[in-house]
Amino acid sequence: MRLALLLDENVEADLARKLARDGHDVERVVEVETLGVGTPDAEIRRYARETGRIVVTYDDHFADPDGDHAGVFYCPDQDLSPFEIFRIVSSITDHFDEPGSLPPVVYLTENWL
Repeated sequence: MRLALLLDENVEADLARKLARDGHDVERVVEVETLGVGTPDAEIRRYARETGRIVVTYDDHFADPDGDHAGVFYCPDQDLSPFEIFRIVSSITDHFDEPGSLPPVVYLTENWL
């Protein structure tokens, strides 16, 4: 399964490169012309929802399962390396058949490995 992802400003560019090389459609908040550094969470949610992208973030403000978003991959452990997060996302995409079968918020933890 390939995903459309929007990486929050606090997510490393190295993770974006790994995910893109694996075939995912990846954008970073800091590189989207209409967003950028310091964009309010509500605007990021709106953009992700309108473009059908799952937000990848370390920010727990996005981890509301009833939130107004197209889905969230929330990583509560900021000590995980981009490679470890990449492996977790790969495990998740192997586990689910299609993006629509994902829960609203997926916790990116070592439990997926």
